[in-house]
Amino acid sequence: MAVPPCCGPIDSDMSSSILGSAGKISSSRSSNKVTIPPSSRLLFLAFLGISALLGGLLLSQFVPGSYVFGVLALVAACGTAPIRWPEGGLLVIVVASVMPRFSVEIGGWNSRPEHYAVGIVLLILCFRWVRGERPRIQLTSADCFLIAYLLLNYLSSALMSPEPKQTLRSALLTNLAIMPYFLIRFFVNDDRILRWAFKVLLATGILEGAYALVSFTSYQIFDTSFGVEVGQYVGSVAGVYGTHLEANFLGSYSGSLAIMLLVLYFLSDRRPAWLLTGLIVALYAMVVSLAKAALLSFAVVSILLAFLGLVMRALRPKKLLLLAGCLILFVPPIALTRGRYLAERLTNLTDGSLQDDSAADRSAVDRIVAWTATIGDIRQHPILGNGTASFQLMADATLLPILGDRPWVGNTPIRILHDTGLVGLLLFGSVFLGIGAQVKNIINLKRQGREIVIALSAGCLIYTFAFMATEGTMLSFFWVHTGLLASACSVSIRSRESGVGCQTY
Repeated sequence: MAVPPCCGPIDSDMSSSILGSAGKISSSRSSNKVTIPPSSRLLFLAFLGISALLGGLLLSQFVPGSYVFGVLALVAACGTAPIRWPEGGLLVIVVASVMPRFSVEIGGWNSRPEHYAVGIVLLILCFRWVRGERPRIQLTSADCFLIAYLLLNYLSSALMSPEPKQTLRSALLTNLAIMPYFLIRFFVNDDRILRWAFKVLLATGILEGAYALVSFTSYQIFDTSFGVEVGQYVGSVAGVYGTHLEANFLGSYSGSLAIMLLVLYFLSDRRPAWLLTGLIVALYAMVVSLAKAALLSFAVVSILLAFLGLVMRALRPKKLLLLAGCLILFVPPIALTRGRYLAERLTNLTDGSLQDDSAADRSAVDRIVAWTATIGDIRQHPILGNGTASFQLMADATLLPILGDRPWVGNTPIRILHDTGLVGLLLFGSVFLGIGAQVKNIINLKRQGREIVIALSAGCLIYTFAFMATEGTMLSFFWVHTGLLASACSVSIRSRESGVGCQTY
């Protein structure tokens, strides 16, 4: 019996065509799944962010703004940190470190965004650690010295303080401020994450500078007060602080950012426009802050780097001309706005008297009075100090009318000597001597990727000079910078030992 053509055997060509059609059908069915393009996701996130901001502004008319935006920031941090771990956690730490101005008092504790960021990241880290994600930790000598310095803060606060309860609380807050150093050392362990974290640090700094400029412009045109402190300096001159604790910290932070961008500009083979744009924004933010220590520190470090650039042959004429042409943009706005105030800040260091605020730079006089009073406390306990942040507890009643209700020591070495004694100063100095030795070796090796190490080292030099007049080591933005520098050194050394060179920035 003949087999009908429809029931006959199927040849290979026909089977392959049928299978191909089936594949097309299955692929067409799978392609029917709804996918959201990245651009739409970004727009949706931007819409949520703007809606939350507008809703927060509305609620702030009825509830204190610090609570409203604090809750919004906390929700945003909790949602961002777990995404693409560990990059999300690093992003939360870096962004929170530049917002110490915002705080909420809870049970007598002055809680800042940097404290919440550390808590959130530590909780996620512990959860992932319990689940078995345990990366290897390699401690350097600098890390060990810093751990010993932290423990000494607790020891001195418990044994040598006039009020151990208060100084132990301050030691814990100092621990929270330094914790980002260890978190960055823990997370940044390869070249990819290092470069991502470094770009986040630069981008955050540029955005902070831009916000400071918006605050300054709005104050000049519309007489607003956000981001500025009216009357901080001589007369009614406002100090621009942006989101930092005060104008001096904004100045040192912007100066550090500016010197890093300047280093990258000259060491890069290309001339990316974002480097020049960010450099101009950072320099403007430093200038409008009117922070003398930051301005003088930037001048000193720039001169030092100029000599280093001549030795390294990095000062190329074309880049110098382009940079000079861009810096000419500073002349008109400075001359029209803060030229006179800037000249007064740089020339009026200690002249005048305490009774004549208009003729004297009172902040400089206050620092000298505080330093003089601190020396007497150091003589009482020179070895282990008097406990963390103990100066305001030991200040004589005659100093309070001069220094205010919360006196502070505006010099890092003197403050460390006062709080933790000679032992604390030696431990603290050993941290940076260890990092400095690594930096020197990396620069002498002349390998690719050293531009990040040089840039971060230059930024750390700005802090070194600026913190001689304004103590900033008890805030986390400095330790974020230092942790990234230590991690950059470790990554560079490991890449050298494995024979893998870093890519050019």
